[in-house]
Amino acid sequence: MKYVLDGRKMVSREEAHAYLKEIFGFPEYYGENLDALHDCLMERKDVEIEVQHGEEMLAALGRYGELLMQVLDDVKNR
Repeated sequence: MKYVLDGRKMVSREEAHAYLKEIFGFPEYYGENLDALHDCLMERKDVEIEVQHGEEMLAALGRYGELLMQVLDDVKNR
């Protein structure tokens, strides 16, 4: 399944994880951190992720945004 993410909706850690939880339909117990994101996404089969406006997310989140992109890339490249 293909997911298209809008980087403009991920300008803080809290907003990013709330958005990702909604888009991916994560359960209530989703830990809202990068480890939880990685674990939840790796459980899914055939996930394709595209990030639009990633530069805006990276500008807002800095190093955390880079780590978030790395998690998303790990899932795409598995």
